[in-house]
Amino acid sequence: MEFKLDIKTLLGVSAIIVTLAGFYYTTQMRLDRLEASVGQNSSSGELKSLKKQIQQLNKRVKKLENK
Repeated sequence: MEFKLDIKTLLGVSAIIVTLAGFYYTTQMRLDRLEASVGQNSSSGELKSLKKQIQQLNKRVKKLENK
């Protein structure tokens, strides 16, 4: 059984493989950047100040409930 590949077929298949590899690489890179961004935002000072504000509001609510 002989198996011959045409140059056009070989170029077409290689173009598809290169395109899919590029898509995978760029998608993975974007996901890595998003994960780093989310991790950075979750440890920011804004989050700490929001937690502090929530605690203060909870204290005020408890004071109002006790009256």
